[in-house]
Formats: sequence, C-alpha cells, structure tokens
Amino acid sequence: MSHRSPTTTRRTVIATIAAGGLGTVGGCTDTGAGATDSGALSNVTVDGTSLVVEYDSETSATGLAVIAPSGEAFAERELTPGASRETIPIGTAYPPGTYTVQLVEGQRVVAATEQSLRPDVVIRELKLGRNHPEEMFEGAGSFTITSEVIVTIENRGTGPEKLTKLLFSGDVPRPTPDQLSGSGIMAVKRPVRYTKVTVTPGETHTLYSGTSPFGPNSGVVSCTPEGTSGQFTVGIEGNVVGELTEQKYDVAYQGEDLTDCQITIERVDK
Repeated sequence: MSHRSPTTTRRTVIATIAAGGLGTVGGCTDTGAGATDSGALSNVTVDGTSLVVEYDSETSATGLAVIAPSGEAFAERELTPGASRETIPIGTAYPPGTYTVQLVEGQRVVAATEQSLRPDVVIRELKLGRNHPEEMFEGAGSFTITSEVIVTIENRGTGPEKLTKLLFSGDVPRPTPDQLSGSGIMAVKRPVRYTKVTVTPGETHTLYSGTSPFGPNSGVVSCTPEGTSGQFTVGIEGNVVGELTEQKYDVAYQGEDLTDCQITIERVDK
C-alpha cells in the first residue's frame, strides 16, 4: 500500500473544515466523538496501539489525513481504490488530545470526524505479596513475596500508554529512590528485571513492584508489638501523559520486626 501524502495539504484541509463546520459522523464509537458530514466515513476506533479507520469502499476520496491536536499533520495516506479500511500506527509517544480524521479528494474534504486519544490509567487494586503469596508470579522467592506489591491497573481512557514508573512514597519501609534505575516494575520473564508495560484502552494489567517497597530493612518505619500506623502513596507515570495517577493508602504495622510484621492497608478514597 502506498504511503504517499494526499494531494491536499494540511493547511488546505484545515481551512476547508473551518469553512464547512463540523457535524456528526454516523457509526463512530463513543470513544471518538463524531465530527462532520457523515459522508464516507463509517467508523473510527482504537485497536491496541493503532487507529483503525473504516470507510465506504466506493468513496470518491483519494486520501486520508489524521490531524494532531496542535493542528499539525500526524499521518497521511493515499487510499487504495476499492479498499475500505486503513490502519494508522499510534505508538506510545503521541501528544494526547482530540485528533481529526479526514477523507479528502483534491482540494475538498469528503468526510471528517474527531477521535479522542488520551490514556486514563487508574489503580484498581493493590495487594501486598506477603498477604497474598498465592497471587505472586510463578517462581517468586520468599524475599520477593515478602517485599513486593501486586498492583492491578486499568486504562479507562481512549489511547494507549506505556508505563514508565511505579513509585512508592510516604510510610513504606523502602520508598522509591529519587534516582530510580528502571521503571520499578518487575518483569516476570528473566533475564529482564524491569519492564515498561504498554496498556491499551480497556485493558487491565497486573504489575509487580521491583523495588521492594515493603522490604525488611527500613529507616523510615518500624514494626512494633503495640502497632504503628501511617499513610503511603502509590504513583504511576507514563510516556504519553507523564504523571498518570496517584492513590493513597492507610497502613498499619504490628509485630516484632518488619520481616514477620503483620501489615494491613486500606485504600483512601479521593
């Protein structure tokens, strides 16, 4: 398939839309709020890390253009006669926001619609490995089970995201150091220790920490028979949005030492 740019320039396309206004495109999903004359565009969806554009195979359009939120051209394709589908790679380094997808013919926009591309990663659940050893990955050793955390995350947004940091701060035995080497996310397949997970819209992933936030040695918190309490924060950062989400947890420690400590956590509602 040819990837030559359509004959219509980005400036002409934008000017044409500005003059013609936006309406509603039939068949678009909820994740991409519709835009112009329904015309030949039938559906625009996000599939993994790609934008999938479906259109009438008998359209008079000869080109497809995707315009970034800034107004700059994000992608351009020359349509293959008789085809009805184009797949545009999004990747995980795109600017988040509302994109405009256009079918063009010469100097004219045949149809256009808007598609939101914005990840929204949330922390659904957090568990301590020591309290849920059966949920740790296969092959996890006793130190890993005692020290690490199981984090379930979900992308409720409309665009893919690559997770770059899993961070712990506050009243945990080992807060994440400022100069973190790697992502703080453990890869369960060796020999890679740290990984950066790509999570696409609607996907749920289980992450395992890789920095031993609940390790037995600490200069921050202590575990006593009388019990101590505090609060910590779990943060996730991504390649597209940067700081994605933070979630606070109340925590209590009771026991003789951190190795055999009874640790309980409770999510703090925002």
